[in-house]
Amino acid sequence: MACRSTILIDNFLSSSDFHSISSRVESSAQYNSDEMFDMRDDLWRDTNNLVFKRLKEINLYQEHFEEASKIASFSYNQFRPPNYAHGNMYGPHVDDGSYVFYIHPHWEESWEGKLKLTNAENEEYRNGIFAKPNRFIWMNPSVMHDVSTTSPDAGHARVTNLGFLGASLHHDPVGVEYINIITE
Repeated sequence: MACRSTILIDNFLSSSDFHSISSRVESSAQYNSDEMFDMRDDLWRDTNNLVFKRLKEINLYQEHFEEASKIASFSYNQFRPPNYAHGNMYGPHVDDGSYVFYIHPHWEESWEGKLKLTNAENEEYRNGIFAKPNRFIWMNPSVMHDVSTTSPDAGHARVTNLGFLGASLHHDPVGVEYINIITE
């Protein structure tokens, strides 16, 4: 049975809010490193605050997100360097209601690092969703996904704010353009 399970929103934050985050990403030491970093610092805190504020504005916020945010591993900013494969040795997997928000200021489609929705009805999403800056993707708990290896040609890290909020979204966002992605 098909169900709506993923919501994709481009231009998630306002231009000024996104610029304030992405310029800090670009000036960080981790942005041009060959090591992977999962970080919880001031940039992470500020990004999470903007994400939660925006989720409230578009009616996707749930009260229990505050409780989830108190768990140390609920979220982090991930800096994935060029030529770095996904770290999950088990391959495609599901999370218990999660999002990925791309906070790097620039990304070329040829650099890969795409989010692949393994069971998406539409082949375009099975092949991978481009890591476009200021793109937010929510995945309900049943969404099988993986990430393709980032190309060695990428000039910098693929940078995401990841959140694991233990929730399913059952309604559409308001006041914003979005795509519902159906999985089997």
